[in-house]
Amino acid sequence: MFVPGEWRSLSNCLGLSPRETGIVRAVFDGDSEKRTAERLGLSPHTVHTYLWRIYRKLQVQSREGLLVRVFAEFRSLPKRPANGRKRPVAEAKHRAL
Repeated sequence: MFVPGEWRSLSNCLGLSPRETGIVRAVFDGDSEKRTAERLGLSPHTVHTYLWRIYRKLQVQSREGLLVRVFAEFRSLPKRPANGRKRPVAEAKHRAL
C-alpha cells in the first residue's frame, strides 16, 4: 500500500517499533493473525498480543479503526513531489520567478 519510506515515516509518527510496523503492514495486506504469525515467524498468540498493544497505543478498537488511524496519519505527512525527490532550493526559486 505504502512505499518503504512512507512506512518509515508512519512508524515514526505513530511511535511504532519495527515489529509493530510489520504487524500493521500485515493488517493492511488483509492477513489473519495466523497468516501474520506464519509470515513473521511468531505464534498467533504473540501476534494477537501485539495487535492488542498497538490498538491501545493508537487508541483504536479494531482492525478497521487501525486502518483509519494510519490513513489519517498518512494524510498529515508532508507531501513529496511525484518523483519522490525534493527540488533543490535554487531550482524552486528559479521556477517561482
